[in-house]
Amino acid sequence: MRQGNKSVLILGGYGAAGAAIATLLGQRIEGNIVLAGRSLEKGRKRADQLDREAGVTGRFGARSIDVADAEQIRQCPHGQNVVIVACGLSVSAIENLIKGCIANRADYIDITPNPSKLGVFQSMRTLIEASDSRFILDAGADPGLPGWLARWLCGGSSGRVNEIAMYGRYRSTGIGWGGVADILGAAKSQGWKYDRGWTQSRLWDIRFRRFEGGLGSSICVPVFLDELQTLPNELSLDHFSFYHAGLNPVTDALMTFERTGMLGCFSFETRQRAFYSTVQRFTKEPFGLALTAESRGDRASRQVSIGHHELYRATAIPAAILCESLLGDSGMRPGYGYLGEWVSQDKWFLDKLQEEGFWYRFSEQYGNRTSKFDG
Repeated sequence: MRQGNKSVLILGGYGAAGAAIATLLGQRIEGNIVLAGRSLEKGRKRADQLDREAGVTGRFGARSIDVADAEQIRQCPHGQNVVIVACGLSVSAIENLIKGCIANRADYIDITPNPSKLGVFQSMRTLIEASDSRFILDAGADPGLPGWLARWLCGGSSGRVNEIAMYGRYRSTGIGWGGVADILGAAKSQGWKYDRGWTQSRLWDIRFRRFEGGLGSSICVPVFLDELQTLPNELSLDHFSFYHAGLNPVTDALMTFERTGMLGCFSFETRQRAFYSTVQRFTKEPFGLALTAESRGDRASRQVSIGHHELYRATAIPAAILCESLLGDSGMRPGYGYLGEWVSQDKWFLDKLQEEGFWYRFSEQYGNRTSKFDG
């Protein structure tokens, strides 16, 4: 089947992340791109806007889908080659969507962080692996790219790598209501590091880091991402950490309170409203995303940094690249896994990121010799 006859449905397609994915797909494929959400009017308005943009080869449409309706979410993959999830889903909605994708032989790409998601896929593993569908989790930038970046750094190393330390930061005032809920929901993931096993560090375990790409300096705390859970064993690492910066000093304080439960007397909605307000009021330029991975081994030390100056475009790019690969019958096996596991099969993935505006820095120290590359 030619790509021009294929169709992609984006749940949350008229939101910031969904629209960014749709924009990129519209420039990369010739098929149908359906923007789905509760409001058909908002979907049509965004679809009409995207249809008028220069360089568009895809055809945009809109569809009303209530993700809380079990039958609608189960039926939405009908006639679709790929379903992209760019909005929050409940556990039951994820279960129904998986069943719908399998029944319709559709592939699935999810960019949303959800601590409950992995358990759903684990419980349905046998059903998924017996199907023809591919399910890619956390296929955005952060989470998403950290798992790939660590694998990429180890893959090109000479000798054994003993330790990887990663650092991440993103800044934007465009983070919406749902995005704030995702950030607050991840508060319990702070403080985790791998030291021959995952352990929780002390509250005062922080580092001060200056980020490349113009994102400045910030205090960082160790965080745990689901995509990183099995990574140390996979790469035979003794030590692994991912230190992440916050959006601004006020949100950093709120995250500390959230982690320690000091604001438990307030409802989640109240805490969400306070966090959203501080994001809008106190997050200042420069905006964007930066990720750095540093490895230490028995022969060399290496460092790689990547980033983008627009957070939502950075989030959309990996998902769009993966979607194009799935539509092109890339040979990826049926099953489920995180972005890093899937794109490690694509030796041109870094080049594709750079083509879409990601910057790239690399350096290696071998003995007394240091080499650097800026892409």
